[in-house]
Amino acid sequence: MLTKRQKALLELLNHQEDFQTVAFFANKLGVSKRTIHSELGVIKEYLQSSGEYLEKKRGVGIAIRKQNKDSEPKHNEEPLNSYSTVARRIEIIKMLLFDEAVVSFNSLSERFMVSKTSITKDFQFIMKILNEGSNIQLKSDVHGTKIDGSEVDIQKAHLQFNRYLLSHSSIYFDEVISKKIKLLESYYGEQLISACTNILYSYVRENVNAISDHYVQNVLNVFIILVYRNLKGNHIEESKKTEVSDNKLFFEESAVQLMQKAALRLNFTYTNKDIEYLSQHLISNRFESMPVEKFDNEIVNRLLLRVSEALNIDFSNDKKLEAQLKSHIPPMIYRLRSNYKTENPFTSQIKTEFSLTFNTIWVVLSEYEKELKLSFDEDEIAFLTIYFQAAIERAKMNKKILIVCQMGIAASELLANRIKNVIPSFDTLEVGSIPELDHLDLDRFDLIISTIKIDIPGKKVIIVSPLLTDDDIQKISQAGYKPGKIKNVLTFSNGQHLRRFIQPEFIYINTDFATKEELIDKVGKDLIDKQYVLPEFVPSLKKRENLGGTDLPSGVAVPHGNPIYAQKTLIVVIKNRKKFKWDKYYVDITFLICISKQDTRQARNILSDIYNIVDHSDSLQGLRESFTIKSLLRTLGSDYDGGKE
Repeated sequence: MLTKRQKALLELLNHQEDFQTVAFFANKLGVSKRTIHSELGVIKEYLQSSGEYLEKKRGVGIAIRKQNKDSEPKHNEEPLNSYSTVARRIEIIKMLLFDEAVVSFNSLSERFMVSKTSITKDFQFIMKILNEGSNIQLKSDVHGTKIDGSEVDIQKAHLQFNRYLLSHSSIYFDEVISKKIKLLESYYGEQLISACTNILYSYVRENVNAISDHYVQNVLNVFIILVYRNLKGNHIEESKKTEVSDNKLFFEESAVQLMQKAALRLNFTYTNKDIEYLSQHLISNRFESMPVEKFDNEIVNRLLLRVSEALNIDFSNDKKLEAQLKSHIPPMIYRLRSNYKTENPFTSQIKTEFSLTFNTIWVVLSEYEKELKLSFDEDEIAFLTIYFQAAIERAKMNKKILIVCQMGIAASELLANRIKNVIPSFDTLEVGSIPELDHLDLDRFDLIISTIKIDIPGKKVIIVSPLLTDDDIQKISQAGYKPGKIKNVLTFSNGQHLRRFIQPEFIYINTDFATKEELIDKVGKDLIDKQYVLPEFVPSLKKRENLGGTDLPSGVAVPHGNPIYAQKTLIVVIKNRKKFKWDKYYVDITFLICISKQDTRQARNILSDIYNIVDHSDSLQGLRESFTIKSLLRTLGSDYDGGKE
């Protein structure tokens, strides 16, 4: 498995059209030429499995080349066939592990149109992957060859396959883990992946300290595999004997909760041995052995104070949050300084569900990057968001909403996202099915919304369409649902925080930007020229975008730079003539956020006003139909006092 630096080097190599020197790559990655030579040795071996090789020319440089019928094979490898080596090996693993097929070397040789020598090498490579941590074996007889091993070994082999598949996709360096997880859908099924992901996300959100953030992806893989094997009627036969303790009982109860939800949604049975197996993985993945530096507690206290000020919520009496952050932040700092990336499979969900908390935390923490000599990324910010969101829930400053939908898991999540667009940013949603209702503590929820008629004693249920029409939104309002306290204060009709920091000279109407880089460069130059920001602000904007896109499904982007480089607080509004691809979505409205260090406590108020606009289609439509600075300011609720149109 490649390290982050090796993946970055491979990405650079793939993007070069011609040979480049070792010095070129060393300069790009900020390392020595000796380090590049060392990393190239690993990449050279890695490329052999994908039908590619490194070509070196003395005095010219290095380039990646593909083997084909017209090129000379390297290291006695056969030329690349129409079926790539990587794809062929993955397909053979699928036949062995997922189809549980009996295969022969002759049939595989004919199917993939390669020699039996190549198939032999494939099996050597495959078993090297699958045998990592397991005792899985190949069993051959007159009928052919198949996988053989205990259920535990088979599930461990599945885990190694998942890791190989996800690691191989990391060649595309800008892919986020939520996209990579989708690669597993072809093997385990879309419904299973969606159910397991959302069930584990709910568990992590409610038991934030139960699994170390660094190991959440590993637990998700284990959970997916266990559910998949259970669905096929396979169960764990043995488990390790462990001492009974309070922790063990907690994780066994957690394993029951996770498996019960999955069984109700996907209709399968599980055994006590399956529960023990999952609980052991929950226990083994909750520890993080990272160095703790002496000054970390001081940093934690300062970060806690600054985020509290920015969110405008007093967390000073929440000892649980303080303890959680003191446990979480030191290893986080160590990971970031060591360039040891933690991929959070729930980042996309957290960004969507808790966008206000997420972006406020990131704005505030940005000002500490220079002091701490690191760069925060969206995966780490997402984990921190869970801690603060849990504290908000403990403070009873939000409402909990249960969504019941019988039209499938995908439809449930779609409905949840649509509802999230019309409720406060601090409120939390949970999705459940009809069979789960008997196993949920319904008293925890302030509101129940369902797409099917259900009767719950003592609870009023709002029946809505799966597409959530305007009439449905009206029903929710008429049923007495009131937004949480925080959002109640900051309605779009107010918007006074946003208006304070908008200047007519920094409203761009009907621009023709084609890329976010073009927009950032142009607006950034204007900001520097007018002395709103220092020159370093523009690179900090781009750096932030590289760590995770700031675009939203509604066609709005909210990029922000490091507060230490902002001399004055300003919100730049850009309305482009046409939508263009930002990161994941197409965007035509941009709120470029410059918040100075002295105004970071205003971050939550400003962002809240922006998200109030983003969350209301009428408000967005009003901006899109504004063709002058004057009309746009009026749409934002400002009194226009002259100046340029």
